[in-house]
Amino acid sequence: MIHTCDASVQIPAMKSTRTTVSLTVEQLQSLQEMADMNGLSISWLIRQAVSDFLAQYSDKKFEPLRVTRKESE
Repeated sequence: MIHTCDASVQIPAMKSTRTTVSLTVEQLQSLQEMADMNGLSISWLIRQAVSDFLAQYSDKKFEPLRVTRKESE
């Protein structure tokens, strides 16, 4: 089965699992704006970001962001 966003882009169907992440209000607002402007879902944007991250760092170490006390609560 192939899902399509528009006539020019075909995305193969994939098995997926559901997960939960916490975002700041600002992050969620920015994602919603990007999704709306591009006719995509927030889920699609997040999956794309994760794919890009894994491709970039699959063979490398990376310097994680430091978590502030407020973010970890």
